[in-house]
Amino acid sequence: MIVLSAIGRFFKKIWDWIKNTAWIQPLLIVGIIFGVIFSIPSIVKAVKKGKSAKATYNTYYHNFKYSLEGEGESKADKFTTRLEEVFNGNEEGFKQDFGDLGDKFFVAFVAKDCDKCEDAKEGFSTFEKKFNKNESYMSAKDSGEQYHLVTIFTDDENNDTTETQTAFVKYLERHQDLFEDAGAVAYTTPYYENGKLNDSDVEALETADPDNFLTPTIFLVELKAKASEHGLDAGVTEIMFGVDGSDKNAKARTLLDCWNHTGEFSYNPEVK
Repeated sequence: MIVLSAIGRFFKKIWDWIKNTAWIQPLLIVGIIFGVIFSIPSIVKAVKKGKSAKATYNTYYHNFKYSLEGEGESKADKFTTRLEEVFNGNEEGFKQDFGDLGDKFFVAFVAKDCDKCEDAKEGFSTFEKKFNKNESYMSAKDSGEQYHLVTIFTDDENNDTTETQTAFVKYLERHQDLFEDAGAVAYTTPYYENGKLNDSDVEALETADPDNFLTPTIFLVELKAKASEHGLDAGVTEIMFGVDGSDKNAKARTLLDCWNHTGEFSYNPEVK
């Protein structure tokens, strides 16, 4: 207490001196003004950098966006309906409408204001680049596979949004079966068994709960030709809520393991 009192008296003396010394006050005011002026460029630069980073990851996801515009008839709706049919053993309609996606691809439910989506974007973009460069560790490329991604924005704003329900909430209601099936699959994956998925998160997916639906929610989808290679049923074969990794390369490696069912995603413990 004695030390604190001494410090307090010291600063009080300085303040009294400033109040009683007329010439010092304008200098302080000018100093403060110049301090604010000189700090503006740094503030503006930081804001622009933040906006630029967010714009970059949003732009990337928009390149693969399936819109929710057109209630029940949107591209996202048609895609999801066909994907439900794949779960039920009918791939013909899916191949007819979305054959350009190939037999294996990622689906990501993302949002504009989502830090984890931005983190995942680093993994996706790096994975895509490495995949397309056919680097040695991308052995999947040798079998003719191609990288494809479908993104659906949970905060997609369009004319289908009402005061009480967003377009995505209504989308979830229309496609509860798909999310119920995907949630059931999640509980059977090695990724879940390895403690990488929380029960509450999977439950929110399985019940298509709009209040707790996580972004990003990521599916690996495989049609029969690819799923059967690992003894799996066609449809959603892997689920993630974000992409683990300390940097973009580690995140790309997580996506690679997901793609190949290796590492934490391995159905064969000996395949790591």
